[in-house]
Order: sequence, then structure tokens, then C-alpha cells
Amino acid sequence: MAEELTNKSTLPRRRFLALAAAGAGAAALAACGAATETPTSAPVAVPTATASGPAATATDIPRSVGASSAPSAAPAASSGTTATARVASPTAAAATTPAANLADKQIFRYSDVEPPSFDPGVGSSPYNMPQIFDGLLGVNWIDGSFDLLCSEGYTSNADATSFTFKVKSGLKWSDGSPLTAKDFEYSWKRVMDPKTASKYTAALLMIKNGTEVTKGTVTPDQLGVKATNDTTLEVTLATPTPFFPLITATWTCYPVPEKVISKVADKWVEPENIISNGPYFMKEWKHDQLQAFEINPNYTSGPKPTVTRVECNIYDASTVLQKGLAAYENNELDTAQVSAADYDRVKGDAKLSKDLKPFPGSSTYMLHFDCTNKPTDNAKVRQALSLGFDRKGLIDIVLKGYYTDAPTVIPSDIPGNNPQAALQGGIEKAKSLMSEAGFANGQGFPTDFTVVYSASSTIKTVLEFLQQEWKKNLGISIQLQALESKAYVEWRVARKTQPYNMHFGQWGSDYGDASNWHNFLFASTTDFYNAKWKNTEYDDLIAKAAGNADKAAREKQYQQAEVLLMNDMPHMPIYHGQSFFVIKPTVQGIYHPAILGTVPRGKYVKITK
Repeated sequence: MAEELTNKSTLPRRRFLALAAAGAGAAALAACGAATETPTSAPVAVPTATASGPAATATDIPRSVGASSAPSAAPAASSGTTATARVASPTAAAATTPAANLADKQIFRYSDVEPPSFDPGVGSSPYNMPQIFDGLLGVNWIDGSFDLLCSEGYTSNADATSFTFKVKSGLKWSDGSPLTAKDFEYSWKRVMDPKTASKYTAALLMIKNGTEVTKGTVTPDQLGVKATNDTTLEVTLATPTPFFPLITATWTCYPVPEKVISKVADKWVEPENIISNGPYFMKEWKHDQLQAFEINPNYTSGPKPTVTRVECNIYDASTVLQKGLAAYENNELDTAQVSAADYDRVKGDAKLSKDLKPFPGSSTYMLHFDCTNKPTDNAKVRQALSLGFDRKGLIDIVLKGYYTDAPTVIPSDIPGNNPQAALQGGIEKAKSLMSEAGFANGQGFPTDFTVVYSASSTIKTVLEFLQQEWKKNLGISIQLQALESKAYVEWRVARKTQPYNMHFGQWGSDYGDASNWHNFLFASTTDFYNAKWKNTEYDDLIAKAAGNADKAAREKQYQQAEVLLMNDMPHMPIYHGQSFFVIKPTVQGIYHPAILGTVPRGKYVKITK
């Protein structure tokens, strides 16, 4: 899922959904293990962010959750593993802060960039959407369990090709109008409708007729989603997809209001028009300046938040981290992400170092090649570029240890990752490969070879290092072209039919499964980054792995797939992300799980005296 987080040191999507059993039949989603509530103070020494537990594979997802009595139309729960999940309710952590210790004003402030899209059915990253929208299921950021939000639970058949969700009765939009299973049917069909121009149709391609709908060969009403009544949503899948419940917890599956969209089209997300169903509603959106959210009076899917107003200051993508930290130091924000450039200064500051907290990530920063355009149509050129620079120098000296090296694409927390798939060799091997490709010492290599990227000081620094390294080691010159965040996304999408050389993009896990990488990003049928790479053996292997119910065999298939991916090198991994935030001692309840955890969620936060 992912819009490139061009400015962030980590991505908005994280190690989001990884199931762990917690007692007999209890379903838990471990976001990098269980998330830990941020303490009011921290030691000066800042450890490296590490995952506290392994991610589970998609085969661990229970076939039935919640709803003690399944809907009559649903398969029997005994056809698969049965588990329970918590109905969203005040957590134990919330009860540990006595009301007397709470500040009179409950206003929470942080920063982010202007979202390229705030439409859940269109955007490929959630940004602030979770502040104001709820899906059928959610992941609790405190303990990693499933939260039953708009749903009482679900059941599935034995081979995970059919799911039935029991939608809670009495749900309302923020304007007080009824919200039913039919709103979810409309919303999911809208995602796949070519007229919507969604950037993340890959999330729902496994639904019956999903591919055909996106191609326009069948109409959206033939998508395998049907609300049989106001509280029952039936989903039929084209292939076995045991991890489908994880998909429903992502922003792409949020309900959107048909009645508003039908009247004002794309303008429905503006504050004067938008209605939503989450713990907050949008009060203000001063574009490129501020998004503000206040408590939704018609919210019943979970507990009422303590914080009454959430404010997101919006800064330009190229300087958001620097401006955010400056605002934090000026007491204008309650938390801020620390950039790699500021990391050493913050660690060495007596006051800021006490506020500094590490959080693990599940992301990879990559260069993407046009595999049909010379000279990167030659795999040897792509391999040479991957081997032709000093990785240790980049991580240790340029990035000061803020990130970790990525010799392979799939992060280590994702089951099926394969560190043995790394391309072997170094700079001498890179020189040999370039010679074999016909570019010995850079002779004949195009002088207008360009890397396009979304404006960011960190990315610029990285690319300038690569630029120097490739000139020194391979004798080639490359050009750098920065684009504003939204312009970059539009440029990348347009590369589907237009040639290019390379572009820089990053991906963070939407959920803890290898399918979110291989099948969503790199399959020739999805090709998220428009690399125009096709390897039939790879496509067949990941297609089989996606629906494989044998955990061990499935992981082995994905490990084999990563070997093919790295050998062909259509996507060149550079480094993996982690993140560091400063947090005011008076702020409790800030979590940043490795999956989808960059933007804090106001519903967990409490401001103390």
C-alpha cells in the first residue's frame, strides 16, 4: 500500500498486522510484537529500535473471529480455525491515568505533509485517515489484538475463498445518518471501478472479478462483494486468501459516503462536505497548513477519546522533519519525528535526548528501474549499479547509523524474507558487469541518465552519495531530478506508458506478510512502481505462494521468489527504515508500531498535567 513517504525517515505503512495466539482461541495482531506505551520520561541513552517478536504468516489468521453465532449465510465456524477478538473498548492502559492527573485542555499536536489524496478509496497511504475512519476490523496499537470496530466478527470457509462479516447494527456516520453493510459494498466496488482511478486496487484484486473490473471487462456490480442486508457483508474471493481479514483492516477498505460523493464528487473530502465514521471528524483543513479533528459525537465503534482536538500541522515534504522538530523545540508540537540529519544533535542534547524514543520499522528504500528502456533493460547494468557503491559508508558515515543496510528487499520481520538472496560481489564485480554490458569505464553510457525522486533532504543526500560513488567506481554520470511529493506520485503513475531511467521510492509493510511485497508490488500484473519487469517463473511462484495454506512451504516459495527478484534486480534495495521521535513528558499513549505506525493516533493519547 503505499504512497511514497518522500520526506519521512520511515514510512506510513508498517509492520501492521501479524497474528499471534494469546491463549486458547485468542486472536492477536502483533505490530512488531506488542506495542509499548511511551513512558513520561526515558533514559538518555537511546537504543536501536528492534522488533520484540516475530511476525506470523498469513496462514495463522483465524478463519472466524468474534460474533459467537455466525450469520446464517456464513459457513460454519468449524470449517476453519476459530478465534475471538476484543470488541473495541477502553483499554487497561487508559484506566491507569487518573482523571485528576489529566490536563484541562486535551489538545494533541504533531506534524505531517499535505496528503496527495485523503480519499481512502484512492490513496495508497493512509496519512491522517485513521483519525476519522474505522474499518470492519482494526489493530489495537497498545497490545496488537484485533479490535472489532464496525464488525461484530467474521467467518470463512475451509479454503479461505469466502468470508462473511457481521456488521454492527446502529452504526452512524458523523452527521448522524445510518451506516450499514451496503456502505462497505459500495466503497469496495468504488475502489475497483476504473472511473475512481484508485492507486491501490492491488489491495482487493483477490476478490472475485477484481482484475476484470479494474480492466473494465466486467462492471463493478459483478465484484464479489454483496451486502445481503444491513448487517451482513458477503465476500467471495477468486483465489484462497487466508490473510484477507488483514486487508479489511487497512484504509482501502474504509467505508466512504456515497450520498456525498454522488453530489460533490472529488470535493467530498473537503471539511465543508466530508462525513466519516471514526472517533474524530474533520473540523478544519487549511491546505498545506493544518488538518484539525474533533470528537465525533456519533461514534459508537469504540471508546470516546480523551483528547478532544487533534491538530496536524502541515509542512512541505522537503523540510517537514526539520520544521517539525523546530516547532517541537518551540513548544508548538507535542511530538516530532527526528530526521537522520538531526539525529546526532538530538542525542547529544541534554533535554531533547530525554524525550527521544526509538521505534522499529518494516520498510525498504529502493531505486526502481525501467526494465524496457536502455540501458537498464540490461540486467547486468542494474546489478552493477546495485554493487557499485560503498554500502557500509552510506549507512555508517552518510546516514550515521540512522538506517540499516538493505542487501535484499524484504524486511527481516516479514516471514519468507531471504537474506541469502543478496547479490554477491562488490565494486570490482560491478565494474566487470558494466564491461560485459558494453559500458567499460562508463564509455557509451548515456549522459542524460536521470534519477527522479520526491524532494527530501535525506533522499537528496543519499542520491548525491550514489552519484559520486558511481562516477568514481563505474565512470558514469547521472542526473538528479527532484519533484514535489504529489507531482512525484503523478509522475510515477504516468510511467506505466512512458519511458524513464530510475526513480527512488520506498515501501513499508501494510501487514506482516510477504504477499504485501511480492504480489502487491512486483508481480507483472500489479507492477506498482512501473518497472515493466516480467519474469514468468517469479509470477507463477508468488501466485502459488499467496494462497498456499502450508506455512513452511509458503515461506520457502517466497524465499525462492526473492532470489529471482534479486538476480534480475528490477528494484534495487538500499536501506531499511526505522524511526526516532521526541515526545513531550506530559504526553501519554503515543505508539508507532512498525507497520503503518508513522502518524500517531489521537484516540490513544492523553495529555497529563
